[in-house]
Formats: sequence, C-alpha cells, structure tokens
Amino acid sequence: MKPELDVAIGAIEAFAVKGGRPTRYDARPILLMIGESLRVGRAEDVRGSPERLQALPEALRQTWVVAVQDELAMACTEHVRSVDPRYLDHPHYDFAYTVSARRELEARLRAAEHLGVLPDEALLGGVRRADALLEGRLGSRERGGQEMRERADRS
Repeated sequence: MKPELDVAIGAIEAFAVKGGRPTRYDARPILLMIGESLRVGRAEDVRGSPERLQALPEALRQTWVVAVQDELAMACTEHVRSVDPRYLDHPHYDFAYTVSARRELEARLRAAEHLGVLPDEALLGGVRRADALLEGRLGSRERGGQEMRERADRS
C-alpha cells in the first residue's frame, strides 16, 4: 500500500480511539489516491485498503460510508452544475479544468466501487447527462476539444 494512503486510512482508523466523525474532507484524499492508482493500473498500491476500511468498528464504518457518499454527491453535483449549457456557451469557459475535474470524479467513483460504496443512481444519471453535454461541446470543438482532453490526461 502506498505510504500516503496508509497514513490517510490510519487517520480514519484513529477516529475509533479519539472520537469524532470522518467527513468528506477525510474521504476525499483516500478516494482520489485509490481511484488514480486503479486508473493507471496500479492495484497493488491500494491492496488491503477495502479490508482495513471494512474492519472499522460498525459505528465508525457507518460514518465513513456517509463521508464517502457526501464526497461523491458533492463531486457529482459540481460536475453536473458546471456543465450547464449557459456556462458551456461562454467564450471563456474553461473546458480543460472541467475535463480535469471530471477525471477526478471518475477516480472517486472507481475508488468508491472498489470500496463497495456506491453513489445514488440519480446522481449517476445526472453525471451521464452532463457527460453527454460536455462530450457534445468538446466534439464540436473538434481538434481543440481533443487537445484539452489530452492535456487533462497528462496533468
């Protein structure tokens, strides 16, 4: 397991001793690290993470799941709202940022699936509709849209 991921999961495990509840801010780095590792084919970097989080005491595990669901809801909602056609039509719309943020949303979704925590299907439906709008705009920008996607993939 990556050392950074080990530390982040350790911080969640520490709630069992120190009290308190994990929030989406605690879940975010874990989801991003796991999701990015899975995206680039480095599953060995996240080996053991689902088991550690499943082994949390029941009450803590439940608050962890809520934190993950909150983070997913925030990221999905942000994506859906950012792809509003009123914004997409603005001449200075930052497509590269949106594509990069969408890649991070995908990392969160992959990680959540890996951890057995799935977002609400209505949120996923909104993401699919937003993706279709975004892809349509990127496709209509032809070469420029492809360059933005490639730049976001490199970052």
